[in-house]
Amino acid sequence: MIFVIVITLFPGICAAQSTDTTRPKIGLVLSGGGARGAAHVGVIKVLDELRIPIDYIAGTSMGAIVGGLYASGMSASDLEQNLNNADWSKLLSDRPARAQRSFRRKGDDAGFLVNLNVGVNKDGLVLPQGFVQGQTLTLALKRMLLPVATINSFDRLPIPFRAIATNITSGEAVVLDSGDLPTAIRASMSAPGVFKPVRVDGQVLVDGGVANNLPVGIVKAMGADVLIVVDVGTPLVTEEAELNSPFKITSQMLRILINARTDEQKRLITPQDVLITPALGGLSTSAFDQTPEAMRLGEATARQSVNELRKFSLSEATYVAHRQSLERARSDIHVINRVVIENESKLSTEVIGSRLADQEGKPLDLDQLESDITDIYGFDTFETVTYDVLDDADGTNLSVRATEKSWGPNYMRFGINLEDDFDGNSSYNVAARFTRTEINELGGEVRAEIQIGESPRIFAELYQPLDFASRWFVNPQIEFLRAGSGMFDNNGLQIAQFGSDQIRMSLDGGRQFGNLGEFRLGVTHIQSDSELRIGSPELKGESNEITAVTAGFAYDTIDRNAVPRSGANISSGWSGSRESLGSDGTFDLAQLSILKPQTWGNNTLLHWWTLGSTVRDETDGLSPFSLGGLFNLSGYAAGELVGKHFGIGRVLYYYRLGDRALSALQTPIYLGASFEAGNVWPNTNAISLDNTLIAGSVFIVFDSLLGPLYLAYGAGEGDRRSAYLFLGQTF
Repeated sequence: MIFVIVITLFPGICAAQSTDTTRPKIGLVLSGGGARGAAHVGVIKVLDELRIPIDYIAGTSMGAIVGGLYASGMSASDLEQNLNNADWSKLLSDRPARAQRSFRRKGDDAGFLVNLNVGVNKDGLVLPQGFVQGQTLTLALKRMLLPVATINSFDRLPIPFRAIATNITSGEAVVLDSGDLPTAIRASMSAPGVFKPVRVDGQVLVDGGVANNLPVGIVKAMGADVLIVVDVGTPLVTEEAELNSPFKITSQMLRILINARTDEQKRLITPQDVLITPALGGLSTSAFDQTPEAMRLGEATARQSVNELRKFSLSEATYVAHRQSLERARSDIHVINRVVIENESKLSTEVIGSRLADQEGKPLDLDQLESDITDIYGFDTFETVTYDVLDDADGTNLSVRATEKSWGPNYMRFGINLEDDFDGNSSYNVAARFTRTEINELGGEVRAEIQIGESPRIFAELYQPLDFASRWFVNPQIEFLRAGSGMFDNNGLQIAQFGSDQIRMSLDGGRQFGNLGEFRLGVTHIQSDSELRIGSPELKGESNEITAVTAGFAYDTIDRNAVPRSGANISSGWSGSRESLGSDGTFDLAQLSILKPQTWGNNTLLHWWTLGSTVRDETDGLSPFSLGGLFNLSGYAAGELVGKHFGIGRVLYYYRLGDRALSALQTPIYLGASFEAGNVWPNTNAISLDNTLIAGSVFIVFDSLLGPLYLAYGAGEGDRRSAYLFLGQTF
């Protein structure tokens, strides 16, 4: 979240109102309008310059955000700064950055599954009630409104305030005048289908614009003598040619409904009131990237009403005193007496508590609290994790509330993988994953996967933390896999193809290091049977049985698997097979992989190194490593080069064209090229720079909802050439 504000904290106080009883009480009415509502800040900026005091505020949707912040005592300049600095792409997204997720959840990105968990229960698939649950936005609102967190009645705010929402079950307007202010604002702006509805006092609430987008009557009822009404609502589309899709027609019908109710409210405006309708033109309700422009237009329109507004102005000394009384409400400090955890999940409360720093008896450390909450939310099993600061007879309490997902704890995830080299070799795989989370209070989970296509696969595992901090774990797994491999001549022509059935069983245990990485140690048993599919009958398949002790370390902070732009990924592993354990051979394998992106502007340079070695080999014919395929010596066929040792270094360059290249899907597009150098070798004596192979590629990447789609052309030594169509995770 990127809301920047320097604030100090204070316990609840009574509303700071002017004691001047001779002037009229002024009410401010702020309509909804999505991103267009940033114009409200421009209007408030003019009111502040004209030294016009506001005694009552009511707002709907975006008007509730701006109105609630201003009612908390925030100045016009702070309002402007906060909205200008807001990163709406993050505020309107719930999922924490990948680097902030638990290490277990980072592993969910491996493979080619679409990044969308769908709930499943006895009635079938279950979707969340909104695309956005409001986690990030709620924390941002709570940070800015923390100075008034202990105020329950909105009449006791520095400026009395009302937020307008809609009861989704009755369609009636709901006037929120008490409770938690950030929650009231969230309810007022919960656009149906986009945001999850908010439950307040047993009511299911959505965006107030549906029932009352311009709450003129509400402010009158609060006691205002005169009104300043700001309407940023969206006008109707007047050109038939623009109503060219079901979405646009539905949107037009909603505007007709909202505008009809707005007109009813406008009829309550009297000649002594001031109506300001910012000239926002075709500015979209979703154009949050144009917030500064909306503010500018709001300010410009308000200046056209200066003569009407000036009659409400106070003297400079009186207005300064008025503003100081409001802003003093934001000056005290919350000292936490007690921390309470409200656990609305199947996890043990100790799992949540182990991730909260000690705040009792100290001034609230908001940065630490938000970091802790992000860590808890990184489990990805909670719908929201938030907090309240409450006063009681013993002092100020901090309440942390974790609510499990309403569409969990069972989830399905689907994916598709396609590969084609435009030379007759193609493959596809379709996969589904079922995960049941929270099978016990420590957060254990079971998972099953099935894959059909070129490489059929069945997989199942149990992941069980052993302590409340989720540091130690055990992870038994079983997998059946059917895969193919080729045999190539020196010119790169495939002369045979083998099919292999493999059963793998493993029992691992280990320790996680926060969300940064893990170390694991285990035992793996593999039984494989291969047979000749295509090729000379003289070539034979074979059966192998391997039991090995394994160890591995992984460190992962990259921001995304599709096209990494920051962080780092380091993994290393060792596997020791012994005949004494029942293996057909004795050997030790070691591998190391390092991936590090560097990004500046739209440019990303990705350094990627992978090494592998058979450090002990008492088994004839063992060639466990292979290279070939896109970014693995591009131009060579996948699996063409095999040997006991391998090494490859790659440098990939990406240039991001931008999110709007395919505006309908908001799909980032990258142009890029790779340089690759490496080889496989039969023994350590053969390893040399002289026989290192050089390859490279040029490509275009569409970072789609189904995963990265690569269109590439690769070339390598020996006149190796290949085109690629690749859909799925690459790294």
